[in-house]
Formats: sequence, structure tokens, C-alpha cells
Amino acid sequence: MFKINPLKKLSSISVKLFFCFWLIAILSVVLTKFISEQFSEQTIVSKANKVDIKLLKNIKRELKIGSITKIERLLMNKRRVMYKYILLKNIENNQVKILHPGINKGLSEQKNYLEVNSFTQLVSIQFPRKRLTGPVEITLKNSPYQLYLVTRNNQRTFIHLIYEMPVWLRIFIPMMVSILLCWLLARTLSKPLSVMKATAIKIGDGDLSVRVEQVSNRNDELGSFARSFNQMAEKLEQSVNAQQMLLGDVSHELRSPMTRLQLAIGLASNNIEQPDKLIKHIDRCELEVSRLDKMLSDVLVHSRLENAIHTLEISLLDLTSSLDILLQDAQYLANEKNITIKSTLIKPCLIQADGPLIASAISNVLTNAVKYSPANSVISVDLSIRNQQVSLVITDSGSGVPDADLDHLFTPFYRVAEARDRQTGGTGLGLAIAQQAVSAHGGSITAQNHATKGLIVSITLPYS
Repeated sequence: MFKINPLKKLSSISVKLFFCFWLIAILSVVLTKFISEQFSEQTIVSKANKVDIKLLKNIKRELKIGSITKIERLLMNKRRVMYKYILLKNIENNQVKILHPGINKGLSEQKNYLEVNSFTQLVSIQFPRKRLTGPVEITLKNSPYQLYLVTRNNQRTFIHLIYEMPVWLRIFIPMMVSILLCWLLARTLSKPLSVMKATAIKIGDGDLSVRVEQVSNRNDELGSFARSFNQMAEKLEQSVNAQQMLLGDVSHELRSPMTRLQLAIGLASNNIEQPDKLIKHIDRCELEVSRLDKMLSDVLVHSRLENAIHTLEISLLDLTSSLDILLQDAQYLANEKNITIKSTLIKPCLIQADGPLIASAISNVLTNAVKYSPANSVISVDLSIRNQQVSLVITDSGSGVPDADLDHLFTPFYRVAEARDRQTGGTGLGLAIAQQAVSAHGGSITAQNHATKGLIVSITLPYS
């Protein structure tokens, strides 16, 4: 059963979009709630400040002995930016008094806060510009009191900075955060597409070597799309290069027969009054024209086979019966050199294939085997079925080819020996056509030298 990789599923762009929008929504709600709370809440309750608690305990001790002068010294501070004040809260009636020997104005906010709120644990309450610390229990004139210390300073927290901001600015902050996150998400999605668009434009302008590099390393759909795009560009570059190479080769190959044809026509024109020489030159013209016709025909077949996957006419083919006919035709040519073709075939051998196309491929290989085998030699043809594949092996008795040339035998217009092809009249397209035909059927064709003498060409096709 097909199983989905959970890691790959989580890396998909749909999951990323979901989590990104979900995260942006959560952050927007949290920020909005956070800032909204600042409208109604101006104080922050935190852990009691240790310095303030120590000072409160000293003040408590001095109050019990009535040393107001010592309290004044305790509250004095060398730093003029900081002042300390004492608040005394009556636990019985919740009334708060400001106990300070000097200026004591500006403490109404803290005084009102303590009258409304009660504390039993030591805490520090942070106001925009003051810190309230307490309570420390104390008994004065047989009445219970709570002692608090107010410290004024210019150091403000981030929350108080927000509180002091204008209303429009406090609304603008979460909007900007959500806009920034959405922009980053949009940038993350649009940048790979922009890169691929720029690459596609370059390819459209003729630069087939460009590729989408960074995006192809992603593990989501965009990365998969980028890799498919690169594969398409690679195939396109190979196809265009092959077409350009084929066009160059055709131009080069046509030059020689056209030159010989022009020469033969010129000689024929100069020997009009000599019938014997005229007929000789006309025969030469006919030979060159037939070679040109064969070459152009092979080029058209090769070009058509490059897109054979769209034009194959597949039907059930008895490969053994088709081989019998091809072997008879090849033996007819081989008789001129007294060559014997021996075959080992299995009957029947049914495959799904385009009969004429496969026959053309095998015929080209057999024709080459007859051409390059010496007189009075033997060519062997073996047909077998192995591992759900049909294997056809054709072995000639020629001189073989250099090992360095084996990989180039199926390249259009490639010649191992120029003189040998000129003698046989070959165009260098036979094996290239055979390879295209076999590849169009999902098979393969290879060549290797025999251990003693000759060339072995192996064709494999899917068996059905």
C-alpha cells in the first residue's frame, strides 16, 4: 500500500500557509488583547523589591521608637532623580495617610489605589513613574497598620511607555506587526515564483543554460515545481543542441555528394560529343542523387523518431515471423559475399510494438553486419527471452571498432573510418535510427567488441 511521508506532508505549502495564517491570527489577537489591557490597567504587580523591603523594615523600627529624624535621613537620597515616600494604611478603616517630612504631593494615585486594594503578601506595584512596595505590618497606638514605601523614578517599563503613547499609536502597533508578518509570508511565496519567472524569460530569450538553483532545494511544492522546471529546461537544451548538431552534420554531409554531383555534371557537359564518357558521368550523377535521396530520407526518419512516442502504431507483433522475413532479405545481400547467416529463434515471440519501425531498426543492424563482414564469414542472430525482456543479439565477423568509438556508434553521421563508409555508401544514420526506434519502444541497444573478432549488437525490448 502507498504510504505518505508525514515529514513531506508537513513541508507542503498548504500546511505552511495554514500555520502561517494561523500564527499571524494568534499573534494579532494576543497583541490586541495585550494593548487593550493597557488601556484599563496602569499598574503591574511583581515580586517585592528587596531594597525597598529592607528600608521599610528600618522605618518600622524607627517608628516604634519615635525617631522621626532617623526616618528623614533614611528617606534622603544622594541621587536627586529619586525620591521616597511613606504611606500608612489603617487596616480597620482602610484609610491611607501620607507620612513624609517634606513635600508629599503627587501621591494621590497610590493613596487611592491602596484604599481600594488590600495586600497580605509583600509585593511591588509598578506605576508609570513610581513604585509602591509593601506591606510591612506595624502597630501604632494599639491600632494595626500597613506600611508602604513609594519610590519615584524616571525609569519606565515598556508597558508604561505604551500606556503613555497616543491612542492612535497603540492601535497602529498591532496593525503594523500583522502587516509585517503578512508581507514576509507573501514575500516567501512570491520570491520563488519571481525567480522562476525570470529564469523562464531568459530561456525564452535563448539562454538555455540557466536553471532555478536556490528554489530547487525546498521540500515543498515550489521546490518540486522548480526541480521539474529544471528538468524541462535540461531536456529542452539537449533537444535544441541535438537539432543544431544534426543540422550542422546534415549540412556537412550534403556538401561532399553535392560537390561530386556538380563535378560530374560539369564533366558530362564537356563530353557531350563522346557518348561513352557522357554515359559514365550521367551514371555517376544518378549514383550521387540516389545517395542524396537516401541521406535525406534517413534524416527525415531520424527526426520523426525523436517524437515517435506520439506517433507509434502499437499492435501485437510476432517478432519471430518478422525476423524470418528480415533474415531472408539479409541473406540475399550476404550471398554476394558468400556470407552465411545462422539464427537461433524462439517461436512464437509476441510483443507489443510498431512492426514496421522495429523491422527497420533490425534491418539497419543486419545490413551493417553484412557490409562490414568479410567474404566467406558467418553472422549469428540469437533471439531469447530473459527477465521479462526480449533479447536479440546480432554478431558479425568484421574487424570490430576501437573501444573508444563504441559509445559514439549511435550518434548521427558518426563514422569510425571515413574510407569504409565511402566504400559502402553509408550515411552514418543507420544505427542512430535503430537506437531511436528501440528507445521509442522503451528498449535499449548496445554495441561491444567480440572477444576474438567482430561486433556484437544487442537489442532488448519489453516482453508482453
